[in-house]
Amino acid sequence: MRLNELVLVVSSEYSPIPAAAASRVIPWVAELMKLSFKTVVLSSSSVAENEKLVEKSFFPTPSNKAALPIRLIQELLLGFDLGLRIFLKKNKIRLCIITSPPFFMASICAFFARLSGIAYIFDVRDRYPRVLADLEVLKLSSFLGRILQGVETSVYRGAKQVTTVTLGLFEEIKDEFPDVDVRLVRNGFDENIFNKELLGKRKNTSFTVVYHGRLGRFYDHETYLKVIDLVGKLDSEIRFLMIGDLPVEILSYHKPNLQVMPMMSLKDLSVKLASCHLGICLLRDLPAMKSAFPAKVYDYIGAGLPQLVGPEGELSMSISKIGAGVSIKKINPEKIARTIIDLKNNPDQLSAMRDQVILNRKNYGRRKIAQSYFQSIHKIL
Repeated sequence: MRLNELVLVVSSEYSPIPAAAASRVIPWVAELMKLSFKTVVLSSSSVAENEKLVEKSFFPTPSNKAALPIRLIQELLLGFDLGLRIFLKKNKIRLCIITSPPFFMASICAFFARLSGIAYIFDVRDRYPRVLADLEVLKLSSFLGRILQGVETSVYRGAKQVTTVTLGLFEEIKDEFPDVDVRLVRNGFDENIFNKELLGKRKNTSFTVVYHGRLGRFYDHETYLKVIDLVGKLDSEIRFLMIGDLPVEILSYHKPNLQVMPMMSLKDLSVKLASCHLGICLLRDLPAMKSAFPAKVYDYIGAGLPQLVGPEGELSMSISKIGAGVSIKKINPEKIARTIIDLKNNPDQLSAMRDQVILNRKNYGRRKIAQSYFQSIHKIL
């Protein structure tokens, strides 16, 4: 163990929460520990009690279901709590790794790291404040918009390095901030959980389309409901399974072809996914989503699932490139419903797509990606 060389990893979520932030940093922590760094995760009170390497805030993970003003307050409280913990440990910390979103939480933590004279890596999974502009919460040209862009600029330029998850985000940040060291560190599936044995799991008797994760502001739940309703009218043998932290509109939508399950451990989730036939990920048609590649898609790949994705953007292009599914350029519920039925009735096409998923899945292991990244940043560490 390298004494007095503490590395802090700041994340709003950690194990056992099966969410994007947690899934991203878990293998990072594992690699840091392999390098013999004393590693502590600063996270929310939502994390399990028995996680020995986690120091928990007094405040929970900000809720995606909360109204935006409430969500802002939640982020600020969590950010200042975790930021003060960074400040109090300043004489022991070698490096701080901060993943965002939540943007306000992460930015506050970056401010405290700079105030404490601590080097930090700032990890960007969604580009704020541009996402807020896409959601029409604010205009970038407004006074508040300019302030938040200034915060973003300050955070990036104060970082030893900025990491991000997709090629689109990497190119955006690199073009706008040429003086910043930007690295592309993709997400992936957890090889320890999504193992090769899953690929031989027996499929459900009924053709099953699965969605998992949070159905937040980047997704239009009405699209999913329309697709489920249309498919039910055209082919009653097809089933939909939705797993995760879902809005009330989904939870209260009682249809015989829809099963809803709560968020579960990644281990249990991997088994559920592997028993399905097709993964689905339909994003809202927003500029920010053009460079999105949701973590759930990697889980589908890990489970050996072909998938139906859209609209046009980096996600759809990536899936099309490796032949791992069907990409819909424009979100059209009628077309999506017909596509699902066609795939169910064409098992040879579906099998060919699955073969491509299995052929390419070796390139998407999250721990392999993390290992490659941390081996490349010895100068920072």
